[in-house]
Amino acid sequence: MTSEQASGGASIARHARRSTLLSFSPLIDYLYCLLASTVLVGQPLPGGALYMTAQVAHLGTQLLHPAQLKYLPRRLRVAGTVLSVLAMAVALGLLLIYPRAVNLPYLWVLFGVVMLIKLRHTLCTRLNASCVRRGLSRTQRAFRLGEACLLFMALLALLLFLSQPTDTSWYLLGGYALTSLIAASAIYHSPVAAIPADSPAIVRPEPENLSRVNALRSFRVVSLITVTALQVTMILAYTLIGATAGDLLICMGIALVCTYIPTRVVGALQHIGRGKRHDPTNMLLVGLGLWLISLLALWFSLGRGHMLAAYLSLAFCTTGTATALTALQSLDRHMREVILFATGKAPQDAEDSLHGMRAAYASLAGQMISLIGLGLLLFFGGAQAVDHIDLQPTLLLPALLLVIAALMAALRFPLDQQVAQKLHRFLMLKENGETNQPLQKQLEDLVIKVSHRRYGIRLLMILLRPFFYIRLGNHEHVKLDRNTACVFTCNHGELYGPIVTNLFIPYSFRPWVISEMVERDQIADYIYTYTVKRQRWLPEGWKMPISRALAPILAWIMESIDSIPVYRNTPRELIKTLRLSTAAMEVGDNLLIFPENPNHESQAQNGYLRDSVGEFFTGFVTVAQLYHRRTGKCAQFFPLYADKKHRILHFGHPVRYNPDAQPKQEQQRISDALRQEMLRMANIGQESQAEGGS
Repeated sequence: MTSEQASGGASIARHARRSTLLSFSPLIDYLYCLLASTVLVGQPLPGGALYMTAQVAHLGTQLLHPAQLKYLPRRLRVAGTVLSVLAMAVALGLLLIYPRAVNLPYLWVLFGVVMLIKLRHTLCTRLNASCVRRGLSRTQRAFRLGEACLLFMALLALLLFLSQPTDTSWYLLGGYALTSLIAASAIYHSPVAAIPADSPAIVRPEPENLSRVNALRSFRVVSLITVTALQVTMILAYTLIGATAGDLLICMGIALVCTYIPTRVVGALQHIGRGKRHDPTNMLLVGLGLWLISLLALWFSLGRGHMLAAYLSLAFCTTGTATALTALQSLDRHMREVILFATGKAPQDAEDSLHGMRAAYASLAGQMISLIGLGLLLFFGGAQAVDHIDLQPTLLLPALLLVIAALMAALRFPLDQQVAQKLHRFLMLKENGETNQPLQKQLEDLVIKVSHRRYGIRLLMILLRPFFYIRLGNHEHVKLDRNTACVFTCNHGELYGPIVTNLFIPYSFRPWVISEMVERDQIADYIYTYTVKRQRWLPEGWKMPISRALAPILAWIMESIDSIPVYRNTPRELIKTLRLSTAAMEVGDNLLIFPENPNHESQAQNGYLRDSVGEFFTGFVTVAQLYHRRTGKCAQFFPLYADKKHRILHFGHPVRYNPDAQPKQEQQRISDALRQEMLRMANIGQESQAEGGS
């Protein structure tokens, strides 16, 4: 490949943002073309189709180059070829056949308006980049952009006042001035403006090992489908509702409010905190879900002529697209760390160019689909397309299918906020010359190998929470150290403790689970012996069948919550439990342990106490000893008490491991301190405790 052929690599990412409807400014330009078309030729579709023709031609000249196409997957090349042929046929028909087939005397004026819109955008973009490259000040750059916009306004004024009535000319000129102000502001504040135009990034095939990184592959799929769906949605949805309502100014207002505000809100959430509620993947799912529901609502409202509902649907649809795109931008930053983890090198210019090229091709594909839809509506709707456009909501079908595909792809994306934080921490350790083998192994399993987020267990938790609703008591006692793992300990309360802690503890953790609850062939006998058998209200003949019916569900739950099996009666296997627990703490995972001994001699019968706190095992404290030996860090133990009677999950005062104490004494000290704190939270005094023991 020659340098001339590859020199467009650095600019591909810029064109992917500037030449598409990813931002508010191009959308306003498109709506203005619909408005100008309505004023000049009596219907909005010709202006929209002409604008999309110019968009596709402009972006196509930047991307449809054999030297770049060969780096795209074969499926994308084939789909792009088919779309290109169809879009070219529509464009030729629009430019050569349509003007002869209809009697629209001012169609040539509309063509001039659309050309001035596109030329202004192209010239201002190049002028802005040139100003940055020459080191001009911000004020000088603003003046240059203002002068360029005034020049195009003068050309438009000349075109309009020579062909249109004065009132019409001033009306269209005022709208053009507004779009010029928005476009100039967007170009002026664009972050890509600071990229020198002469900094080539040669497009090369990416390293082979990147193609095997599951997180990166998943992100590319969801990103490409989402960007394509965005183009189709914004163009066809705004065209349909704008043409039906006849008031494009309302559409412009919706575009402004529902693009700007969600973008700022979602962006702010990404910087407020790093909790699960700010997970960009969750934001992406929320945006796509809102997007899909709003498209369906828009389909039905347009089909029935309910314009107020259509406006509201359009507003929520725009909000969903803005939320999804902002979340994708956050995930894009995480992907740079994924590449660094997988290759040991930061993403190079060539890899950035490939990513930008894929996004640009997705935008181009979406615009081609939209152009084909507009062409079909224009050619087959005839001169009365405006009157019958409310009968064409099926044009939203491509957008619906694409959004559904994007939602399905997003559900398979494995990277959540917790994994992203671990990835960042590992890279920081590596940069400082340190390492963490358990963390590296876990990240390889989650990021590089095929893995999926467990949405089924999350849905189950959402459904169960109303039935087990509790209040959190004194959870301000929990002061987690981001660099040190902790151990939550709770009473069992038969099954109540494990259920409510997994549902309501507002921190991430991996629970200890007795091995009989993990082994599928032992689950039924275990829950029958320790839980179901003790339920007096159940008929005896039902207890074992119920236990067997619950066994596969519980096995799936234990796997989904990433539990650590505990082998109490086999010392060799117990060592495996301690090793898994220590490795989990090394990677930053907290633990949840239920240390009660259900078979203690002080109890009248075997099993976990329902309303009190049984005697503790002491061996669970060994995890803190091993953790300190491996990392030099002292873990904290946080006691919890699940109060079934009052529906409160109490958080007690923590106990920190002391590495200087004798191991056996330290185990007993921590075990006694945690149990006493649980008894205090349960309001059980020492006298009643002694009576219960006797």
